Amino acid sequence: MGTNQARCEQHYEQRYEQWAAPLRGRPGVVRALNIVNRGIVIVFYVVYALLLGWACVSDPWRLVPLVGVTAVGFVAVSFFRRRFNAPRPYECCAIAPLIARDGAGKSFPSRHTFSAFAIAASWFAASVPVAVVLLVAAGVLAVCRVLGGVHFPRDVVAGAFIGSATGALAAFLAALL
Repeated sequence: MGTNQARCEQHYEQRYEQWAAPLRGRPGVVRALNIVNRGIVIVFYVVYALLLGWACVSDPWRLVPLVGVTAVGFVAVSFFRRRFNAPRPYECCAIAPLIARDGAGKSFPSRHTFSAFAIAASWFAASVPVAVVLLVAAGVLAVCRVLGGVHFPRDVVAGAFIGSATGALAAFLAALL
């Protein structure tokens, strides 16, 4: 391991422990972090189904970009993650994550964060207030993934950026129909 990488990892280990230390001593807070992490993921499954239901009722052609663009983005992010295969924080740093996760690699970009931001931004086609609330929820999910120790900040920032762009494109195309 190169000197710069070792220094970066040590720096991240220290920073992560500063973030996680106040939570570690409070099992209820760690449990809440895990519940919020899983709960937000479930909420996004539901709101995506609701968005697709709205599209079916308002104009079924809107399903094409709302499903197609997000699906292409999801496949592209998944393919990139597999090829790039970036390690997760608990793999290359001496940290104990607060969110249990089996598996290694495929950390960059965060697919959970990508999906949440893509779905949230897609909601601009149907309801701006709902989209804004969902963007906040997607941000909370991104923070949970970093605090949980399963992603580096760069992973969730990249996922948020790519997801937002994907969802915005889907919403734009859906609004044209």
